[in-house]
Amino acid sequence: LRQVHRLHRSMRAVYARARAPTALSICAMLQMRTSSASPAILRLYICARNPALRSPARRVNLTTRAESGKTTRAPSVTILGGGAAGMTAAWFAAEAGAEVTVLERTREAGKKILMSGGSRCNVLPAEVELERDFFTSGSHNQLRSVFRTWSLSGALEWLADPSQVGLGLTLEEETNKYFPTSNSSKEVRDRLVAGATRRGVRVRYNASVERLTQRPDGAWVVGCADGSEVTSDRVVVATGGLSFPAVGTDGTGLRLLRSAGHTLETTYPALTPLTGPHPHGDQLAGVSLYEVDVRCIEAPAKARAADPEAQTDGPAAKKRKKKNKVHSAMRSGMLFTHKGYSGPSILDLSHYAVQALEEGSPRPKLVVDWTGDGREVWEQRLQAPGKGLISTRLKKELPSRLAEAILQEAGVPEERRVSEMRKDERIKLLELLTAYNLDYQGHQGYKKAEVTGGGVPLSEINLKTLESKVIPGAYLCGEICDVFGRIGGFNFYWAWVSGRLAGTNAATPIEM
Repeated sequence: LRQVHRLHRSMRAVYARARAPTALSICAMLQMRTSSASPAILRLYICARNPALRSPARRVNLTTRAESGKTTRAPSVTILGGGAAGMTAAWFAAEAGAEVTVLERTREAGKKILMSGGSRCNVLPAEVELERDFFTSGSHNQLRSVFRTWSLSGALEWLADPSQVGLGLTLEEETNKYFPTSNSSKEVRDRLVAGATRRGVRVRYNASVERLTQRPDGAWVVGCADGSEVTSDRVVVATGGLSFPAVGTDGTGLRLLRSAGHTLETTYPALTPLTGPHPHGDQLAGVSLYEVDVRCIEAPAKARAADPEAQTDGPAAKKRKKKNKVHSAMRSGMLFTHKGYSGPSILDLSHYAVQALEEGSPRPKLVVDWTGDGREVWEQRLQAPGKGLISTRLKKELPSRLAEAILQEAGVPEERRVSEMRKDERIKLLELLTAYNLDYQGHQGYKKAEVTGGGVPLSEINLKTLESKVIPGAYLCGEICDVFGRIGGFNFYWAWVSGRLAGTNAATPIEM
């Protein structure tokens, strides 16, 4: 009881001194002030006063520190970038007791958050399958070790918990993703920034990072464009990639890490619209479709290069060499733009086309079934008895402008009746309706890309902590890593998971 009373007096003193008291920062200060307290009493008291420490993982960390007998101090951490991953890293680093400063090069944090989901911000998917939903030049086994640190349900709870981010969330069942109930991306950004600030995070705006150096004693010096410098024990690099340069992502972090010794997987625009002529060369801008089925068909050599986990020898590999690799879009929406094609189904697959275009390698085919119904259904529609026009049957299932363009490309007159259609016309129509070869010729680049492909390879990152293997003391998270997800909240999930893991480990106490 005497020990508990001493702890209680120390607790009041610690709260009076702390700028932003958190469970772990209080614990660290109490250890220094009450060395006479037994580890069991200390652990019991801190856990009782701080619900955040009641999980088994937190208790193990606390036990190790309390019983080690070593004196530690909380580190200072500088976060480069105030986007989704950077602010999440700041949040959890501060919650773990670190003194955190975020350097954001623009006048507000989370500008890319504001643009996401048509300004509605789809914060999470409802389900995840790593091999299907995420892409990396490394292996999915490597990636799995990162996602194991925080489940989808854990991230969802953090976003919805009133004591954490506190968002009202609604599941949009047709797209299988979560949006804020307010449908406001600004609410997501504001709550994230406010929560980090309450935990003691300091955000410096208009702080464009230009230099990153490590002193012989291990401390980091971050130089800004205005000549100012920030010194800290550790840094978290969350500067994003190259997509949407208008919001401040110009590849600065990638350049800094390359100059520090990292190699980079070739970067390219991912989830970006494609350019090319519309069917029959017609201008179909503004035409939308909602049930298309789009497939990407890669040549065998390209397919093997894109699959580092594939076997390279043995009978199975020899058999696989003769087959094309087929990727199907997980979404069914498509939009004709003034320059070509966009929409969820195109964005889901465009990175395969972009990589081929950037490398100068054979382009994969993009094959479209305009209604998603398949050849057999269309055969029945075209051969059903009746005296009507073929054009009428097409326009019943397709937007009129698209139906007219397909008829013209097939060489079938609009006034042709069903009963008068020749066999060769029917075969050509079936091909164009269910297996249209989309003639893309380019892409809209980083200006329209939602994310960046490539970046720092996973092999150069400790995937248990996200600390750089090349420059210890620097932690990497978000888009700067060679990881991206398809559209639908997957890239936010990567930002939350990687930001949390990097921030928590960057805040590991330093032995004195």
